[in-house]
Amino acid sequence: MNPPVRPTLTLEAIARDALLHHLDRGDARQALSLALSALAAWLGGPCGLTSLGASGEVRWTEGPSQGHPMPVAGLGRQLGHLWLPAAQPPASLAPLLPTLAALLQREAADAAQVAQPDGHAALLRAALAGSDTFTWEWNLDNDWLGDIDDGLRLLGYAIDEVGHTQDDWDRLIHPDDLAANDLAFQRHAAGETEIYEHTYRARHRNGEWRWMLERGRIVERHPDGRPRRVVGTQVDVTERRATERAATEAVQRLEQIARQVPGMLYMYELRRGAGGSLRYSSERGPAVFGLPQTDVQSDLSAVWTVIPEEDRQQMYRAFLLSARTLCDWTCEFRVRRPDGEWRHLSARATPERVADGLTRWYGYIEDVTERVQLEEARRDAALASAANRAKTEFLSRMSHELRTPLNAVLGFTQLMEIDHADPPSAGQQRRLRLVREAGEHLLTMIGDLLDLTRIESGGMALSFEPVAVHELAAQTLEMMRSAALVAQVQMRLLEGGETLLAHADRTRMRQVLLNLLSNAVKYNRPGGSVTVQVFVAAGGGMVLEVADTGLGIAAPDLPLIFEPFQRGPHAGSSIEGAGIGLSVTRALVSLMQGHVQVHSQPGVGSRFAVSLPRVGAPPPPQSAT
Repeated sequence: MNPPVRPTLTLEAIARDALLHHLDRGDARQALSLALSALAAWLGGPCGLTSLGASGEVRWTEGPSQGHPMPVAGLGRQLGHLWLPAAQPPASLAPLLPTLAALLQREAADAAQVAQPDGHAALLRAALAGSDTFTWEWNLDNDWLGDIDDGLRLLGYAIDEVGHTQDDWDRLIHPDDLAANDLAFQRHAAGETEIYEHTYRARHRNGEWRWMLERGRIVERHPDGRPRRVVGTQVDVTERRATERAATEAVQRLEQIARQVPGMLYMYELRRGAGGSLRYSSERGPAVFGLPQTDVQSDLSAVWTVIPEEDRQQMYRAFLLSARTLCDWTCEFRVRRPDGEWRHLSARATPERVADGLTRWYGYIEDVTERVQLEEARRDAALASAANRAKTEFLSRMSHELRTPLNAVLGFTQLMEIDHADPPSAGQQRRLRLVREAGEHLLTMIGDLLDLTRIESGGMALSFEPVAVHELAAQTLEMMRSAALVAQVQMRLLEGGETLLAHADRTRMRQVLLNLLSNAVKYNRPGGSVTVQVFVAAGGGMVLEVADTGLGIAAPDLPLIFEPFQRGPHAGSSIEGAGIGLSVTRALVSLMQGHVQVHSQPGVGSRFAVSLPRVGAPPPPQSAT
């Protein structure tokens, strides 16, 4: 509804002015006309009032009798109808209806000429008593409160229990409210306010405190301006205040709950032919949209600007379907906040047809960016996993396919080298040796590749047992002697650790040693050395260390050396290799519940340390929680 025309015009003020006018003039019909005119200004449209006779006929009409009829009842029967404008009527006209009922009753009595000259006030008081309202008059010259008997009865007192002076009445007012009550009257007496009005607590005879709304106006003054006579009304508003307090507390509880909800609660209204508006949004609105609260609630265009066009079209189509069928509205859309950040939001709402042409949605909007990102990450991970499985399967198949013909090539090469019936010449021997060495190197690479694919696919099976690592290292060094002699590299195994046993797979442990020793020889320099040492680590585990005096590895390349097919600075060198050996080494050590560390300095050499669980070692200490 439209707001009041004047900020000071309220339903309570309209009722007060009508009653005071009737008390001063004694003309009920004129008081009703005054009230009706003020109500039309408050509603922003024409309104009417009809009075019903005893048999129900329309006896008196003021203003148009069309629109929304609202019954006006008093003293147990219907007295007439209040005709409101065609627009939606206000939520409550309770403060005005008792006054209209009293004046209609008075007007009916005047028209029938059944009221005695001194019976007007009594009849009006009887009508007001039905709404816990009474009138009063205060003569300041003799400090006499007239017509307060109804007010005393309202508070449970007999007429002779309380005096009729202002001091007598003040003794019923709560001590904390006395000063404010006196101040309200003094401001009116000084001309600062049009009427005197104050709400205070008055003590009921049973001891409880009742809330009283008191209004009045100075109707007569002395020649020097001093107040002489004041008339007014008093209403028991205890139940109304309790209802208002309960409603306020409910709203506060809702706001408290809404503050704990991560998203935004909202209510949206759409009126046919008038567009829509966001009637309520919780305090989380700014956090959701990245906009000020005033923009979110009062200016929907500000919200639309942060939503891309294609998402707005999707929202609009879903909204039209919900408005037509009253199905739940659900939609996910993106917003670009003023700081440039993109977020994903999810909205849902339940519609309700409030009146003809008015639909209301109650809903919730939440930020689901993290969920969307997680779903995208899972989808990307699934795609990557599928691609990795396809790659692993392809490499495994190719490795098997390559090994068969390669073994045949190596076998025939060896047969030609030892053919006594038709021995090859010296040149042919040299070329056959090159073919065999290249084939063996290729076979090793294929073996490493096959191992890598088995590890990645989880198909590498290990057989754990106590392994004497010092003895295994000595055997492996002997296997590498010929390669070390060709490379002019010295190899030695330091004493110590002969009795240490590792919990490992013997075959895979030998493979780890061969990979590390092969690299130590391959990337060494003529006259260099390789040192192998076995010892107990500070934490109780066992360490196998392979150190060389070779080329070394630069710091930026260290994080990459264990990645497949990464050879760092040696990628374009003449040194043979595919960058698979260290990847297989780290994967095998990890499968044996160990880890590999490397320390290197270019031009000085590298040191690879393999840590493995030691047989007989105490379990590692549990971290405190």
